[in-house]
Amino acid sequence: MSFGIATGAFEDERDDWPAAVARARAGDWPFLELTAIDEERLDRLVPFLDADPAALRPFERVSVHAPVGLRTSAAAVLAKLERLGAFDLVVHPDVYSGEGGLRRLGGRVVFENMDVQKSFGRFCSELARVFSACPEAGFCLDVAHAFTNDSSLRLADELLDVFGNRLRQVHVSGIEPDGRHRPTTAEDLDLYAPVLERCPHVPWILETEPAEGSLASFGS
Repeated sequence: MSFGIATGAFEDERDDWPAAVARARAGDWPFLELTAIDEERLDRLVPFLDADPAALRPFERVSVHAPVGLRTSAAAVLAKLERLGAFDLVVHPDVYSGEGGLRRLGGRVVFENMDVQKSFGRFCSELARVFSACPEAGFCLDVAHAFTNDSSLRLADELLDVFGNRLRQVHVSGIEPDGRHRPTTAEDLDLYAPVLERCPHVPWILETEPAEGSLASFGS
């Protein structure tokens, strides 16, 4: 199995980079997403990485989730992300589409499909527009987001059919139909299993902590 963890899954540590990364290391997760979900977290990430460059060495792959709540502007945030390093940068298309700075980031940009609460970036036709503007960009399939738009998960399969050649990682979480996240249960994983089986070559990043025993029972 290809599970990794996002620092945003750690409710007590998510605002403390040293503590969040240390917890991910202690959990022996091979893949890590640094959840810089707002500019304040992003602004604290750079000094953390500068102060402790060895902190990320235990992980096979590290990505960064770009801020969604913006204090300044999308252009200003992209300029900060550009200075971060060689990480893949997961971005929400409803926030960053149309920003010229995306082209400068080239293949580091990874667009994520959106949930039912968003007005753009949920369906293949909308994502095709952002990939047309950023042809080098990768794709992050958020299975839970797809579920909120189509509980049969046919949408997730359609997204893979169209953009699977761009796939870099998968987001996995428990979610309510209205988009509220919750711990990831064994039932969630069983529901997602046919989609995950199509993605064995990329990390599956848990955005919420797994309920006790859910990973151990997955695939059994």
